[in-house]
Amino acid sequence: MTSIYPPHNGMIKGRKRRLSEDEDMSDASSSSSSSPISTPNNNNNNNIIRHYRNVNEINKRYKTGITKPSTTTTMLASLDKDKLIHIIHTLFDTHPELRQDIMNYIPAPSVHTAAVVLNNLEKRLNDSFPYNRNGPSRNDYTFSRVRASLVELIDTTIQYADHFTLSTAFPPQAFAFLHIATTLAHRLPVWDSDVNNELKRDLYRVLDECWKSASQCAASKIREGESYSLLAVKEWAKNLAEHNHYTGNLFFTEAVQEFSKRLGFLIGLPHNEVSHDVPICHHPAQNDIVRRLASPPRVVGYADARR
Repeated sequence: MTSIYPPHNGMIKGRKRRLSEDEDMSDASSSSSSSPISTPNNNNNNNIIRHYRNVNEINKRYKTGITKPSTTTTMLASLDKDKLIHIIHTLFDTHPELRQDIMNYIPAPSVHTAAVVLNNLEKRLNDSFPYNRNGPSRNDYTFSRVRASLVELIDTTIQYADHFTLSTAFPPQAFAFLHIATTLAHRLPVWDSDVNNELKRDLYRVLDECWKSASQCAASKIREGESYSLLAVKEWAKNLAEHNHYTGNLFFTEAVQEFSKRLGFLIGLPHNEVSHDVPICHHPAQNDIVRRLASPPRVVGYADARR
């Protein structure tokens, strides 16, 4: 039986309240499904994203003005000197037309850099001697063990000497290097077998020619208007005279005579005596140089260094 009375107001209000609560619950569930729940993991992810965004912004900001090294530069920087030299020589052999272009980019050696190279090669020679509790031997076996290092040192010395005594060379550099090279030649070992000493004698002969070329070059520069200080020329004469004295006047006599002929007048040798080829270290005007030759220069040999 259907009631003819309308529902009680309290019942209507209760029903409306329940409907509104249901709507609120549905709204809450829909909002929770659409937005992520804030958890510690989500916070960390957000921080990482913000960090990389900041890094990208910084990189973009400082990208201009910075030159990034090329791959070729990076690879070449990882190679040592010997490998680079091998690569250049390979290019010379496979593409000879590139030789001159590459050489144009290679700076000419200075006296200092040449001396450093020779010192390193001399150290390699000394290190190649086999161990002997009585000191380094000078027999044929030892010579065969060190011959490769010895030849490399001598060949490199000759190449540098040729470079510094070219017609376009600077005479002060030429005389400075020749003094270093000849002093090094004195330090080379003297072997028991005389035939093995021929390498050292050959080096002396080449250096004698280079000293002569340096004197001729300096004289030519003087004719072109160059001038050299008295102290410098005396120093060149002193060094050459000492080397000649050290070798028993066997290898540098011609160089001394050429120096006297070409440059002797700069340190007091009269012009009318030049034609007689009077060695500059024997002329009365150079007694101060002769007195310094009373004792030969101290040359530390390999045996002295190892003891």
